[in-house]
Amino acid sequence: MKNLILMLCLSIIFTSRAVLSTGAGWHWINSPVICQGQAGVLQSVKQQDNGMIVLPFSDLTNTNLNKNMNRPKMYNCIVTVGTPLPQEWARGGHVAGIVDGSVVVAGGNNWSKDKTAKYWLKNSAIFRDGKWVQGPDLPKPLAYSMYAHDRSGLFVAGGTGDGTSVSGDVYHLNSLKEGAEWKSLSRLPEAIGYGAGAILNNKFYIACGSLGTAKTNRMWVLDIKNTGGKWCECQSLPGDERMFPSLVACGRYLYLLGGLAEISPLKPLKDIYRYDPDKNEWIRLPDLPMTGYAWVSQPIDDNHLIITGRADGTVHKDIWIIDLVDLSMKQIGNLISPAATSPLIKIAKKQWWLIGGEPDGNKNRTEKVSVIHLK
Repeated sequence: MKNLILMLCLSIIFTSRAVLSTGAGWHWINSPVICQGQAGVLQSVKQQDNGMIVLPFSDLTNTNLNKNMNRPKMYNCIVTVGTPLPQEWARGGHVAGIVDGSVVVAGGNNWSKDKTAKYWLKNSAIFRDGKWVQGPDLPKPLAYSMYAHDRSGLFVAGGTGDGTSVSGDVYHLNSLKEGAEWKSLSRLPEAIGYGAGAILNNKFYIACGSLGTAKTNRMWVLDIKNTGGKWCECQSLPGDERMFPSLVACGRYLYLLGGLAEISPLKPLKDIYRYDPDKNEWIRLPDLPMTGYAWVSQPIDDNHLIITGRADGTVHKDIWIIDLVDLSMKQIGNLISPAATSPLIKIAKKQWWLIGGEPDGNKNRTEKVSVIHLK
């Protein structure tokens, strides 16, 4: 009888993609993606699973189900000093991406030399011919925006220009030719900052963050190939509302890692979720070995992420590889200096730049660039 039950469990996993969860009690049923309409914001649906057999992740790894998965690879890295931003352009909470083959950094904030005044930035910098030069200004100062880039340019959504209110504006920079400007796209259904963004299959996703008066766990998506398209609501993250998570596209899925659930007392998170856009469905995976927020990750291949810029009350300089098969983490090196709220940009097949950021909680911003060479 036990063998029969086990065979039924395995059959369900292969045919229905049952949820793999250490909690083994909740299955987050996908509901149709909900688009912004005249009625405004609509709710997603979550349901408790009363009929599906759910195996703990440990049970999966103890079977032969993962034989066809790519096995963990051994990675190491070398970190070198990149060309720093001009000192007067040091910043944190900024966005970055690649446009027309060049790295672009925009927005963010900094403090006056005497640390008495915080100012918000709209200028941009382009790395061209081995140096940083002035680029097109954002339409307004913005920091802690959600952002991502693809071959069509750099997309920026929401953020804050004063540390108090949040924005619903969305911008796209698709050219660095003389006279190029940021173009406005469809506004967010609600103003959001301090969340995370990623692009998968020509769709720009933004998740979590702050609405100004409360945190959120909602996710929105914009079809960036559809000129004039509107934002649609996806299934909400089935976890704590949070700020400063990392959102990354890897293979067929989105992954959301950690974040900050509470500011006082500080409550950093170590949970990780996987989103399947075909099903509009989140699955909670086993927790990471450590907490983190204001960090950033990028895919190495379909089963591995590189993640760095971690804060947990202290800003760290460690660089980690996450194996998405078993959710293990391995430290492979250290940044030139600690930095959080920094963008991590892929420059070449096995090279990433971490640019600027917040090295501590003492109102400092850095101009330093860490160049990560993966081996």
